[in-house]
Amino acid sequence: MNLAYNSDKRRYVRYELLDYAAMSVDGNDGSVNIVITDIGLGGIQIRSRHELISGTKCIVHVACMNGVTLELRGEIRHATSVPNSDLYSAGVRFIPENHQERMSVAEFVHQVFQRQADELAS
Repeated sequence: MNLAYNSDKRRYVRYELLDYAAMSVDGNDGSVNIVITDIGLGGIQIRSRHELISGTKCIVHVACMNGVTLELRGEIRHATSVPNSDLYSAGVRFIPENHQERMSVAEFVHQVFQRQADELAS
């Protein structure tokens, strides 16, 4: 498995991931199920069965190994339908509002990196 990759447009390295989460979207009640497919300090790539719209603010709810649920604020930067499927793909840029939220993003990305490094070592 490719641990990390970086496209020439990206500011931060992205780590491949396959993790389930939920996302609340501004203007909608409830949340939608998503799969996070990669993550970096700047944001995440997700898949969902619900149509996603660029420019929409959202909160990604991620259950961590320690039992805590992180709430990561973001904005959908681009969204497209995935050909030959009923899925939508979207890039979400993190938009933390304070130092604690920035630290939560950094700690979550570090946990993903550490988990992948541990899996490669075993």
